[in-house]
Amino acid sequence: MYPIQHRKYRDGINNLLVLLIGGIPIAMPTVLSVTMAIGSHRLSQQGAITKRMTAIEEMAGMDVLCSDKTGTLTLNKLSVDRNLIEVFVKGMEKEHVLLLAARASRTENQDAIDAAIVGTLADPKEARAGIREVHFFPFNPVDKRTALTYIDSDGNWHRASKGAPEQVINFFNYSDFTKLS
Repeated sequence: MYPIQHRKYRDGINNLLVLLIGGIPIAMPTVLSVTMAIGSHRLSQQGAITKRMTAIEEMAGMDVLCSDKTGTLTLNKLSVDRNLIEVFVKGMEKEHVLLLAARASRTENQDAIDAAIVGTLADPKEARAGIREVHFFPFNPVDKRTALTYIDSDGNWHRASKGAPEQVINFFNYSDFTKLS
């Protein structure tokens, strides 16, 4: 068409690039949705059930998938084994460590770990009994910890934190640590 109209091919290539670059953001959601639907359909033909289409994308990034039919080896319920709790501070009981861990857990909208920790208490309300919550720092994958700042019934300020040991220890005053041990 360009030779017939005596135009340069360069103009045509430029116009084609503008159309392609301009059309990509518009078509991207449609292309992704169709691709996910095709993947879901192919998985269903092989007997796999996908509840979320994004699960297909997440599974594509896996190298190894280990699974277990819930109920054969596991109960799909986390639990805390009190016998495995080791307290390194002299004079502190396991029950107090569990209480502090429960205080650093969510009391509403709990995940499985928080529910298991709070479940170790005789009464789940015991986690917040006798304290005034000042600030709750929820878990996020970057910080890998949760924390609760609270004031006890005597007016003393405390912070209870739970999470990855390497993250929690960074917030601990090492001079206090030597005093406790």
